[in-house]
Amino acid sequence: MTAIECQDISLKRGKVCILKDISLSIKRGQFVALIGHNGAGKSSLIKMLLGLIAPSSGKLSVLGNKPGSAAKKIGYLPENVSFYENLTVQENLNYFADLKQVPKARVQELIETLRLARVSNQKVSLCSKGQRQRLGLAQALLTNPELLFLDEPTVGLDPLASDLMYSELVKLKNSGSTVVVCTHELLLVEDFIDRAVILCNGVKVADGTVRSLSEQFDVPYEIVSSKAVDVARSDSKLSAFLKENRLFCPANKLEKAQEYLEGKYGIKSVRVVSPSLLDIYKKAIGKGRLQL
Repeated sequence: MTAIECQDISLKRGKVCILKDISLSIKRGQFVALIGHNGAGKSSLIKMLLGLIAPSSGKLSVLGNKPGSAAKKIGYLPENVSFYENLTVQENLNYFADLKQVPKARVQELIETLRLARVSNQKVSLCSKGQRQRLGLAQALLTNPELLFLDEPTVGLDPLASDLMYSELVKLKNSGSTVVVCTHELLLVEDFIDRAVILCNGVKVADGTVRSLSEQFDVPYEIVSSKAVDVARSDSKLSAFLKENRLFCPANKLEKAQEYLEGKYGIKSVRVVSPSLLDIYKKAIGKGRLQL
């Protein structure tokens, strides 16, 4: 079953086209990164899926319903989360739990899980950025959502806080929920996601796993081996892959290159470094801007 279905979605404001002909299908239980430059249309797409704004054209459904009609099944953490500053962490969560008709036991569970117990009686105005983000995640998770949207959830967080955030998101995904993260921190998110959707100037320019996108945009893998680099300098079949004394190989030639190194030179101990999501993003955005 699908969590999100978009068919030729467009969004216009006057003469300005914010999103153009976006088609997207996300299965339940997937962890998806929505990435793109500032102004690419990421936040606008999330707001449409939340039912906060309506598309100018096209069709979309969320958890099989119209956007906004299954609010209790959906969690949302905006980029700039707001709370009642003079209330404590506990009081804020209790308030949102009452609004969503969630038992107080769920509040206590999230306070413990997200390591907020130490500051549960502290006013939000005195909380750090990381504590506020964890509080934001807690309110988004109150209803055990089937679908969770997060807009830049780790901006300004230290590495440990970011790791905690993504660890909790993976747990949610493993429990069957769908997670959609809008982020610029590509190196941080790439190890957790099932696929990435890349927007450029309101157009979807790429959608797939990191491996499939690396092949689509011809982003090479690196073969890390000093012996392989040495033999490549004098081997015509390998020299084309050399760049600044490093060996880069296209995905569709990687297996044959490894077999060749082993068969001709007996080189088995090579380490293969996959292209990063950042490398793929650069290629996809560059191609997208050329096409627009």
